[in-house]
Amino acid sequence: MEKTLNLILNKLESLDQKVDSMEKRMGTMDQKISSMDKRHTADLKRHEDLIQQLIHSVAATNVKMNETNEKLSVIDTKVEQAIEHITDINKTVATKHDLAYYDQKISEHSRQIYKMNNQ
Repeated sequence: MEKTLNLILNKLESLDQKVDSMEKRMGTMDQKISSMDKRHTADLKRHEDLIQQLIHSVAATNVKMNETNEKLSVIDTKVEQAIEHITDINKTVATKHDLAYYDQKISEHSRQIYKMNNQ
């Protein structure tokens, strides 16, 4: 009977040691989990800050794009007006052919005037 009690006591001691070992490991795991949780929280905060920066950056870019679009609209209008003006000028401007024709006629008239003066 005493042997059986000794065996039971030895088993209980062994189980106590195992429980103590498991408690230590669980304590270590709790510390690791707590550390991971803190890092995770810090990462989330950092990501949140980055997302806010991106949101502000995108909003600023949208404002600049709207301003640029307005400027482009004004430029388009001015270009259209300039094209119309150039088209009107091209309708009334003398061409190279016209100038050659006028030069020829002036030369002919000059010769006729010279002949008339010399007669």
